[in-house]
Amino acid sequence: MRFNEFTGRIQRRWRQYGAWQTLRFLLSRVLRHQEYLVFDVSLDAHRPRPEWRDGERVQIIGPENIDSEVTPELRKFLGGEEAVENLAGVRRGDRLFVVKSERGYLHGGYIFFETKQTRILGETGKPPLIGCCGTAQFAQGRGLYRRALNAELCYLKDRGYSRALIETSPKNIPSRKGIEAAGFRLCRQVSAWIMLNLLVFQKYVEPSGTKWRIILF
Repeated sequence: MRFNEFTGRIQRRWRQYGAWQTLRFLLSRVLRHQEYLVFDVSLDAHRPRPEWRDGERVQIIGPENIDSEVTPELRKFLGGEEAVENLAGVRRGDRLFVVKSERGYLHGGYIFFETKQTRILGETGKPPLIGCCGTAQFAQGRGLYRRALNAELCYLKDRGYSRALIETSPKNIPSRKGIEAAGFRLCRQVSAWIMLNLLVFQKYVEPSGTKWRIILF
């Protein structure tokens, strides 16, 4: 997160939530522990286009249309204040995929192209990372997450990418089922201790064994 974005986020949080919640947010940036299941998928094989139903339609948002398409309603669906950083990334070149119907917004998810999160997840290259996905409660249980992921993977394949990543919490069983249904395979489990968003102590477990490393941003 860039410095001006970070300070702006602090100011908004202060106005919305008050001093105590703002202090908790700042403390969480000093040191935090995260655990991830990391999955990858090859985009070389044929992948059928997702079939939308019940009036569903997918919308792709990037720098060229973010101002016209990200409405207050969509911003609220994406998490309000929690979406600020991700939407700033979309303005810089990432992509936001939104599925909606006459009932409203059903699903949202991002493709991150330039993010240090890939290094935190144990990657040395820069494969695109799908993340921060969410489905409306009334739309869950009908394969929407899998179809949204397939749409994102078709988008990446059309643009010449051969591999993509996605991560989720080890505790999020429904997310893992949707990820695996879209053809991803588990490649590693990562534990990361992040200090000041600058220094990362990382442990990752792969089929070849357990490894530790330190990353400095």
